[in-house]
Amino acid sequence: MDIQLVKALSDGTRLRMIELLSRRSYCVRALSLMLGLSESAVSQHMKILRDAGLAEGVKYGYYTHYRLCREPIEALGQKLIALAKPPAARQDCDAAERVGCGKQP
Repeated sequence: MDIQLVKALSDGTRLRMIELLSRRSYCVRALSLMLGLSESAVSQHMKILRDAGLAEGVKYGYYTHYRLCREPIEALGQKLIALAKPPAARQDCDAAERVGCGKQP
C-alpha cells in the first residue's frame, strides 16, 4: 500500500480538497476562498496531493486549475476492500509461529 497516498489523505483539509476536486477542477484562489485558508496554505496542501498522484494541474492562461486523479483512490479502495474481506479458509499459524504467542497446539 502506498504510504504517501495514505498520508496525503489523512489530513482533514486535504480530504476536503479531494471532495471538492471530485466535483470539478478549481484554481488555488477558488479553493482558498471555499476552505477559508490562505492561498499559500492551499498551495502547500496541493503540492502534497500532486506528489501523491492525487491531483494534477492544467494551465488556463495565468492560472493553474487542479483536477482529481481518480485512479490512485480507486486502487487504494480496492486494496482496502481486499483487506476487509475474511480469508476463504481459516489459516492458523504453524508450530514455529506459535512459540511465544501463547497459542499452544
